[in-house]
Amino acid sequence: MIHSVKFIGVLDTNTIYPIEIRDILFWFAHYDLFTPKWSKHIFDEWENVISEKELL
Repeated sequence: MIHSVKFIGVLDTNTIYPIEIRDILFWFAHYDLFTPKWSKHIFDEWENVISEKELL
């Protein structure tokens, strides 16, 4: 489980959509440098962006 007691970072759509940024942030989280968090609203927005990009 990804969890850091020191830092919590809210990942919004702009940080979880570009795969390069998302991979780096998840790598940091994997090594317990911070705990990533996001809301249902952020996840829904991310899904919408992915759907729009697939249609292009």
